[in-house]
Amino acid sequence: MCTQGRSFLSYLKNILPIYAVLVLLFLTSTDSVFAFSFGPPEEKTGAPNEGTCADAGCHAGNNLNDPDGLLMLAAIPETYEPNQVYEIIVSLARDGQSRWGFEMTALDENGASAGSFEAADATNTQLKDANSKQYIMHTAAGSAQGTNDENQWTLKWTAPDADIGPITFYAAGNAANGDFTPAGDYIYTTSEESTPPVPIVAGVSLEIVGDAALSTVDTVAGVNYTLKVTNTGNMMDTIMLEASAEVGIEGSVLGALSDRSVDLEAGAEAEITLTVAGDVLIKPGDYNINVTATSKTDSTMTAEVTTTTTIEMPPPPPTPETPPPPPTPWDVNADGKVNIQDLVLVANEFGQSGESLKGDVNGDGKVNIQDLVLVASRFGEDTSAGQ
Repeated sequence: MCTQGRSFLSYLKNILPIYAVLVLLFLTSTDSVFAFSFGPPEEKTGAPNEGTCADAGCHAGNNLNDPDGLLMLAAIPETYEPNQVYEIIVSLARDGQSRWGFEMTALDENGASAGSFEAADATNTQLKDANSKQYIMHTAAGSAQGTNDENQWTLKWTAPDADIGPITFYAAGNAANGDFTPAGDYIYTTSEESTPPVPIVAGVSLEIVGDAALSTVDTVAGVNYTLKVTNTGNMMDTIMLEASAEVGIEGSVLGALSDRSVDLEAGAEAEITLTVAGDVLIKPGDYNINVTATSKTDSTMTAEVTTTTTIEMPPPPPTPETPPPPPTPWDVNADGKVNIQDLVLVANEFGQSGESLKGDVNGDGKVNIQDLVLVASRFGEDTSAGQ
């Protein structure tokens, strides 16, 4: 029995080193097989100065970004707003694959970490840091063993608290076949850029098209001016318009606008009409009306123009013409009296005919007895009152 016991111990002594070597080899050989299912090593996103898991000694053997698969980053903000939280979806697809992994980082132009990730889905994502850079990646559960053809992860990213320039998101993904070896796995990389917020610039200009000074005698109808308003900012804006007035005890002059506000895209312009009119009590003179344009986005951005309207005194109504006095042809010498001298003048031209004869009292072109009778019938009449 003792001999058999010693023989058994001797046997164990001889074979234990062999098993130890085998176990060590197994652990060593499976380390690379199991380790990355719990999350990839940091700095494997394909960012500048970083490699990927397609490097030799890792998931090598297939081309990086083989065309039969695709890694996508969804909902990366085209323009980020400071301190804004964004939900990002990482999607990886390749037919025939059944285990998945990813790693992502966000860097500024200097290669420094930008913003901060949050493992909103702590079951499937985790955070790690390396060389002052933050990474988010899959967990063991997040490798989704047995999920065929595609997988995705949801995470959150908070933008920096200020404009730090463009930010680039770098990501790498592993579409694995789930056989616990690096063979048959495909590595994909992608990147997306988010630009800083565009500063809002508001601005407005206002000018008079044509004459800035007009006159009128019709104070009620007034005069019209054409104004051009322009949005000089870099975004759509509502431009508010206001006209002044001159109000007094003896009448008022008001400015009325065809539009009190206009919506304009950046760089766009519009024409509006300003009508300046008064009331019947207003006195003649020069009246200045100001028009102010103000940006609704930034009320400190204004522009102003001034029009000068001259109210003129209307001309007096025409005076009715005094009708001419009735003719008194029997006062032949037009001395204001009908007397013997008039009879003598007619007698001197008696029997004549033609035009412009003074003795032709009745205007029939002949001087005869009828003309003498007319003068005689008015003999002694004073005709000076009608002259």
